[in-house]
Amino acid sequence: MVEEQELKNENVIEKLKPFWDEYLKKERKFRKDISALEKKMTNELELNFYLEFFHVDNGCVGIGASNLSDRKKFPLINDSELNN
Repeated sequence: MVEEQELKNENVIEKLKPFWDEYLKKERKFRKDISALEKKMTNELELNFYLEFFHVDNGCVGIGASNLSDRKKFPLINDSELNN
């Protein structure tokens, strides 16, 4: 069995860096795309407040008002209501 220390050597770290960089690029693109979708959703619904996809424990659970004070007039719409 390979010891934990051996797995963390500089050679392995250097080999992992390109994968990490690629992951970060994809993550940034994904977040940028989601942000654009939220903006489009907000603009098209014309509710006078910003909407967002609401995440809990790394999973999207619905759509709701971004600002806490707006959630009184627009509570979270759960994914179960959105999935037909």
